[in-house]
Amino acid sequence: MKIKSGNMIIRVMTYNIHHAEGMDGNINLDRIASLIHSAKVDLVGLQEVDRYADRSHNLDMIKNLAHLTGMHWAFGKNLDLKNGDYGNGILTSFPISHQKNLNYTMVESSERRGLLQVVINVNNQEIVFMNTHIDHRLDEAESISNVKQIRSSANSYGGSPIIISGDFNQTPESAIIKEMELEFINASSTISQPFLTYPSANLKTQIDYIFTSKDWKIQSIEVPYSLASDHLPLVAEISLES
Repeated sequence: MKIKSGNMIIRVMTYNIHHAEGMDGNINLDRIASLIHSAKVDLVGLQEVDRYADRSHNLDMIKNLAHLTGMHWAFGKNLDLKNGDYGNGILTSFPISHQKNLNYTMVESSERRGLLQVVINVNNQEIVFMNTHIDHRLDEAESISNVKQIRSSANSYGGSPIIISGDFNQTPESAIIKEMELEFINASSTISQPFLTYPSANLKTQIDYIFTSKDWKIQSIEVPYSLASDHLPLVAEISLES
């Protein structure tokens, strides 16, 4: 976090880490941590995070990544998976004063998804950071329902600045992204160039996003390159008048 011309500047990353399995088929938390460190980010929303699951060597991924990056952490479990847990994670340079995980209401039978939320205090300003992974179903009834729950959760924080990261599994012109843009700033849409994030080995589209409440300003967007996952991370530098 930086303070410049009276503005608080924060760097945010969203990253679907594919349970730390890279395009080489190897599970490697060190390269995920290295990527986070090199991006010099303050807040990280991680999707597809395993804890103690057999498929990923029973690693506590979020706790290990917190140790490797020197950041605070939170985890929101959505599913039991192979003798372990599976869900979303958050890393933050700032201490967490409150955290909760919302399991979305399921419209149809599908994989359980959720919205992990933390409250942090930055320069005497309470900020809410949310992280999610929306289902890839072609029927958008489930995802539109999820957006309504995201909006309701954001509104419950009494006007605190909001940041939302996530793998929304839909392209920029989709109904769910347009629905999010009714209330939030889509960081990627403020800059007129494509920010392709998936698949990392043969980039075709963007399905990973950072949204903010309208009191933030988007300073820059970047997509660091790596084959540590099947997604690329999206990084936004955002500012808030302090």
